[in-house]
This record gives sequence, structure tokens and C-alpha cells, in this order.
Amino acid sequence: MLLGKAPLRLSMGGGGTDIQSFYSLEGGYWTSAAISLYVRISVNRRWSKHWIVKYSDKVQMVERIEEINHGIIRESLLFLKASDWLKGRGLELNIISDVPGSSGLGVSGAITVSLLQILHAMKGDNLPRKELAEEAYYVEHDLCKSTATGKQDQYIAAFGGVTSFEVTRSGYVDVYPLELDQRTIFELNENLVLFGTGLSRPKSANETLKGQGLASIANGFSKIDYLNKIKDIGLKQQKALMKGETRLFGEYLDEHWETKKWYSDHVVSQGIDDVYEEAKIAGAIGGKVIGAGTVGAFWLFYVDGKNKSDLRDKMKEFGLEEVPWSFVEHGSMIAYCE
Repeated sequence: MLLGKAPLRLSMGGGGTDIQSFYSLEGGYWTSAAISLYVRISVNRRWSKHWIVKYSDKVQMVERIEEINHGIIRESLLFLKASDWLKGRGLELNIISDVPGSSGLGVSGAITVSLLQILHAMKGDNLPRKELAEEAYYVEHDLCKSTATGKQDQYIAAFGGVTSFEVTRSGYVDVYPLELDQRTIFELNENLVLFGTGLSRPKSANETLKGQGLASIANGFSKIDYLNKIKDIGLKQQKALMKGETRLFGEYLDEHWETKKWYSDHVVSQGIDDVYEEAKIAGAIGGKVIGAGTVGAFWLFYVDGKNKSDLRDKMKEFGLEEVPWSFVEHGSMIAYCE
């Protein structure tokens, strides 16, 4: 039996440029941070041919992999030809997440990375992290047909840390771990505040991004123009982090928000904008909803310590509760094996 865990993530800049429909034209660049919220997966060999799958409030037992309803589990098992090396026996798989699915923190990518890592370990393989991330992307994007899935979630789940990624038009990803000094990490941990409702999004990121497309025109610009703007802001955010200018990073969050309002249909909502404006009145310097299509899931704000209490009180009025977290250096791992 193996127990694996993969960290969830915060998008720190450039999110959306990891989607193939964009990076195949312009190339992408983004920065992500692994955080102390996790997906955990246990996989246990069975004595019979049945496959048992448990996730959320669902339990399924089947005789054939093809009958498994959970797309990532089904396609991962088929991709690695699990029936062949298990020699007619099945597996029992259980997924436990610290947050609901479709919450904008990269749950599906973390599930795919962790599950593939466990299955490779059971086979006796030792897969490099880059190959693990690419396999996870292939399973989600190609096999599960999530054509609007980007590469951000799989790569940060595999590598961890605070890391920048650059993807070429051909899809090749370069990985740049950011060596931030401890003072910068401390200030970010102190001043970045995460709030959540415990609810998942009414639309998945895949549905939202498909609906948005790239050819639409808003305010005289195409959405490619806006994603290029978001990429530029992401580069400025990365430079601010490297210089330890955390408050400037927070100000760029605000610039990102104003840009995203034109690009992303879900942000152009009076209710969402009201939350953001009230947060700024309460002292937030900048912030963002987490993940494409996020409505009522998670919010991230940069706020000075002296204004934290006012921000917490204001967010409670909107039903948003603070979620404790911290940065973590590690990516996906096998946490237990027997």
C-alpha cells in the first residue's frame, strides 16, 4: 500500500498563459507557489480482480478499468497498462483533498501527478519530475479531453516551491525555482491572506476558458492582447519577488485584477467586484480570485499586518473565512509505503 501527497498551489502571476491555445501562439510564462494544502491518495493492491474507487462522497466497485467513472483515475490506469503488471488483480484507490474540487487551487492536476507517481512506484519506475508533469498533462489534456487545461497545475504539483515556468510555442517547459530570501518568504506568508467559502465553482476552469476563447474582442483588444498583458505583469511580479519587494508584488496583483476584469468574463460581475472593492477599502493593496472561472471559491489578498483584522471582519460579511496556509518547498511525494 502506498500513500502519496501533492501540494495544491497559488498562482502568483501569469496564470492563463499556460493554456495551449495561447502558448502555441505567443509562448507562456507564469509563477506558481506550492502551499501546505494537499491532495492525498492511497492505493492498495487487492486480492481480487475488482477495482474500488473512493473520492468525495462517491464509492464505486467495478471489474474493468474502463468502467471507472473518475476520468483521471480511469485514464491513468489505462495509460500505464495497470491490468498487465497487476496480473489480473485490482486496486483500491482513495482520494482525500483538503479543499473541494473545482476550487481553483489546482486539485485535478495534483491528483493526476500524485496518482501517476504512485502507480510508477508500484511498477518499480523512478520517473523524473519533468516527465511526471508532462505525463500528468497528457492524461488530463489529451486522454481526458480537457482541452482548456493548462500546464501550471501539473508542473507546480510535481516541483513544489515558489517556481517560475516558461513554455515555448512547441510546448516545452523550462523550470526556474525562485531562490527567495527568508525575509521575502516571511513577508509573503504574513501579508498574503487566503479566504474561502468551502464551495466549489459553478463552472469548471475548463468550461470557463472554453467559453472565453481567444478571438473575442473587449475594449478594442483581443483576448490574446490581454493574456500578453497578464504575462507581462507576471514577469514584473517575478522580478519584484526576486528583489524582495513584496508590497510592489501586491500592487501588481491589483494591476492584474484590473486587466483580468476585461479578459475574464467571470470577473465582470457586480457581486465579485463589490467584494474586491470592499477588501481594498478595508486595507488590501491587491488581490485576485483564484483560478479561472472562480466564483465564491477562494480569494487571495495582499494586506499589511496592521490592516489584517479589518480585512478579516469585512470578508466575514461576505461569508469568506480565512484559510491558514504556508509555502512548502516540496512537490509530490510518496509519504508512506508498506
